[in-house]
Amino acid sequence: MTDDKRPTFGIVGGGFTGTMLAVHLIEQSPVPVRILQFDRAAAFGSGVAYSTPNDKHLLNVRVGNMSAYDSRPDHFIKWLEGCAMEAGAEPRGPFVSRGLYGQYLRSTLSACLAAHPASSMIGIDAEVVSLTAGATSVELRTADGARHTVDRVALCVGNFPPALPVKPRTGEAGEAHYIANPWSGDLSRIGRDDTVILVGTGLTMVDVVLDLHSRGHRGNITAVSRRGFMPLPHRDVGPYQAFLTPDTLPKTVMALTRRVRREVEAAAANGVDWRAVLDSMRPQTQALWRGLPVAERRRFLRHVRPYWEVHRHRVAQPVAAEIEALRRAGKLVVMAGRLQSVELGATGVSMTVKARGDNSAQQIDGTWLVNCSGPQLDYDRISDPLIRSLFDLILARPDSLSLGLDLGENYRLVSKSGVASEVLFALGPPIRGNLWETTAVPDIRKQCEAVARHLTGTAA
Repeated sequence: MTDDKRPTFGIVGGGFTGTMLAVHLIEQSPVPVRILQFDRAAAFGSGVAYSTPNDKHLLNVRVGNMSAYDSRPDHFIKWLEGCAMEAGAEPRGPFVSRGLYGQYLRSTLSACLAAHPASSMIGIDAEVVSLTAGATSVELRTADGARHTVDRVALCVGNFPPALPVKPRTGEAGEAHYIANPWSGDLSRIGRDDTVILVGTGLTMVDVVLDLHSRGHRGNITAVSRRGFMPLPHRDVGPYQAFLTPDTLPKTVMALTRRVRREVEAAAANGVDWRAVLDSMRPQTQALWRGLPVAERRRFLRHVRPYWEVHRHRVAQPVAAEIEALRRAGKLVVMAGRLQSVELGATGVSMTVKARGDNSAQQIDGTWLVNCSGPQLDYDRISDPLIRSLFDLILARPDSLSLGLDLGENYRLVSKSGVASEVLFALGPPIRGNLWETTAVPDIRKQCEAVARHLTGTAA
């Protein structure tokens, strides 16, 4: 413990999860608290996702569902209305920029700290590389060698950088034409007329294409993924009555798939869009996942996941329209196929792809390669030093699918021996294997409130 007698919490991660956990800790604690928040990108209050300055990077969820507080669903809308009144402008549409949402999160944190001046939050611009957990405290060590002691630690580390399906062969200066992580790489290095190859056709690909287009990029872009699926657009749909109840949740992936298809067909016969049907499943998604045996969860990941993600994680209509316009103009080509090889050279990149359907091998050449394949999910292979340290010191273990960290009650990390920690917690994307749907704001804000309630209760 430090000389400061206030309960001290360590939060690893400066994005939405870390920010709102800090807010709830301060607001719920019966005594003043001290928070140390660590973020290697120094993106405190917004994280990488909501720090983008590009106004074309819109939220993928309507503003009505993006309140930082689960118990105050209109909190974000009222903040937007206040901004519009100050600027003398009309309220914004249903999808606003992620950069604006980052301003909202920082404003929420600032208001919280102003209302509770006896509590404090210190942002530490450093990467946590290891930690040592005792019975009642935790020591965190950062990459610069500094050590910090706190009472409890919450891992809010978000998603990890993507990994290519195959290891690239790199020639002399080949890395100069490869952007391994588009969120930390400098896309401005790509010339306006350069040919670009993107691995992945999901949400990250959409962001990269929009970013390049907004910079005046004129060259051709080829996006490749195994199935060639792209995120589908949102549409305005009304509420749909829940068709799954806790007592009738399917126990197999096949039964679940058939049940959803029947409901979509029945809804379509009555003029109801499939989006309304899928949206009605949100309250039951985590219960559905937890109710499936591990073997069925694996079956879902192997066969259903790509279809689920393109239907479930949709994009704003203006975004979808711009992407489709680029495809019609021939500036963006989407290809379905399995990546066979990648060559990185001094002047560009070359890929061999086995096309889906006819299995013909095609060579694709370009000036740049950008990895948009989505976050790395295999925690057995993630090289992040903190995660490796947790595993090496047997303080944590992967979940049964290696999608993230194993959890006990109250979001406590489970050690290699199966014991739930009293001082280490995790929430957000790292607990995907336990809950599946744990990356969107409506899911994470509930976790933040629950973890804060537990931590402040034990601190008191």
